Amino acid sequence: MYRLSLLSALALLFIWQTSFTSADPDDASNYTNADCRQVGSATDKCLFSKMADSCAIDEGFVNYIQVVFCNFSSVVPIGIIVFILWWLFLFLALAVTADDFFCPSLTVMSKVLRMSDNIAGVTLLAFGNGAPDIFSAIAAIGSMKSGSDAGLAFGALLGAGVFVTAVVSGAVIIAKPFQCMERPLLRDITFYIVALYYTFYIMYSRMITTLQAIGFLLLYVAYVIVVIVGRYIRKRKQNSSSQPTTPNTSTGDFSVNNSIVAKLEKDPDLATTFSKHLAEEAEHEERSRPSHHDHHSDQSSHSQSDWDESTPLIDSRSIRIENKSNALHEFLNAINPISKEEWKEKKWYGKAYLVIKAPIQFILTITCPIVDYGAEKDNWNRHLSCFQVLLGPMFALFATNQYRVLIGGIFPLWALFLIICTLLSCIVLWLSNNHSPPKWHPFFAFLGFIVAVIWIYSIANEVVNILQLFGVVFQISNAILGLTLLAWGNSIGDFIADTALARKGYPRIGISACFGGPLFNLLLGVGIPFTIGCIKNGGSMALDFNFHLIVLTGGLLLSLLSTYIIAPFVLKFFMRRWFGIYLIIVYVSFLLLAILTEVNVIKVDVSKW
Repeated sequence: MYRLSLLSALALLFIWQTSFTSADPDDASNYTNADCRQVGSATDKCLFSKMADSCAIDEGFVNYIQVVFCNFSSVVPIGIIVFILWWLFLFLALAVTADDFFCPSLTVMSKVLRMSDNIAGVTLLAFGNGAPDIFSAIAAIGSMKSGSDAGLAFGALLGAGVFVTAVVSGAVIIAKPFQCMERPLLRDITFYIVALYYTFYIMYSRMITTLQAIGFLLLYVAYVIVVIVGRYIRKRKQNSSSQPTTPNTSTGDFSVNNSIVAKLEKDPDLATTFSKHLAEEAEHEERSRPSHHDHHSDQSSHSQSDWDESTPLIDSRSIRIENKSNALHEFLNAINPISKEEWKEKKWYGKAYLVIKAPIQFILTITCPIVDYGAEKDNWNRHLSCFQVLLGPMFALFATNQYRVLIGGIFPLWALFLIICTLLSCIVLWLSNNHSPPKWHPFFAFLGFIVAVIWIYSIANEVVNILQLFGVVFQISNAILGLTLLAWGNSIGDFIADTALARKGYPRIGISACFGGPLFNLLLGVGIPFTIGCIKNGGSMALDFNFHLIVLTGGLLLSLLSTYIIAPFVLKFFMRRWFGIYLIIVYVSFLLLAILTEVNVIKVDVSKW
């Protein structure tokens, strides 16, 4: 992820000198209604960035355009470098929040709500896997000031779709040729093509209404129904000829039950979750192997000790002191972002990564509860939970900018939240103990879910605001920013996880996540934010249509049709390495065409279409 992002950063800095080539500076009186991209030609760039309505931000905490042109006015390149590094850090924060805090909450919620694996896989788990893409789209559309601003969201969703279906799937095929599952693959690609056609129709019509936005959500519901019904029919057939399953250890260190593999191969959403964490399984297994210590000395010391009959066997005072010491030790270990064991096992670059990630991990730990049935005591920590009950809702209030609200025009809302959260924290402390989680511990997952959603949305807003800064400084269109920087940042994790999964011997699981995941992101990434936006704007939103969007749609359609046609008719569903190379060539050609269009080497006027 960082290599790819650093290359992108170097490319941005390379074109710095040719960025601002617009006309003469505008009069200050015209700054208010001017396009923010004209800031480079303004006489007073700081004043322009403050007065221009298009330079203002609707969501987020920092106006990076104003910071660069006001605080770094004499050293703008240094300001750009600083924010490139900050942008990389935010992508790391986005990944950590989604993988380590958001997805575990969804898993527990599905169990608390007693959802079947089928429904949970295509709803909660899929939502967790696509959270960065979906919330980035919500942030981009939520900050729209004109129809052209939607290009960032469409560029990210469609650009990520091309990257995953071409580059990621191609890399999986190159890593391990395999016989793919026929019906799940054709089902996902069919729905994806339908969703892509519907998206292009919306963009071409230059307008989206509330009903049209809801149509994306209805298409997602139809996809869920088809998946669930198909699994129900298949399950009934399998029950009639069911056979006992045995562990499959043919892949070395990884022992996966055959029935689980079959389910993952046919479930793109569960497969995505599985692929993201399988690479870490070997490391966890190594840590969990029991060490063979010699306990003979401990036992002999007890047997040889002389006990005084007048001395009580159990000292209640010492137990209380020991319990307090253990509770403090557990609390400090829980909030420590870097464990000793993990630090010892990492090499220098792994240790550097842990240090960079430590602030994110610490802040998320004290605000966002995690319920983990696989951890000791389900990850319960009494004192940490008290802090989370207090700090989590307070963070949510401030992150959503609701702390300024006055109840009755007098009493601040933040004060009410502080009182309520303090009382709840005391109740948790009073009704629980350090030794075992309370019965109501699973409901902490719901609090963790809400706080994680707000964290992801807040971080996504900052990512989008920085990308808009890059667009202004380097004169890059929103569509190109979306299909490159934002799409790469959100998808590089899938590339690493799915290719690692293929090398471990599970390419069919990896390939199934390459189509179901982007399909889910497109349907909800367009449906949710535009439904909200249309309701806020009176029932409709205007969109701009340009040749960049045609290139995006065409690139994704070519990638999908290539697999849709070549896989069944040419390859007979056996994926060969030459096909993986072909898919990567398709993406390179698509990217080259998009860049040529951006620099006006290829000019197509679609205003009269």
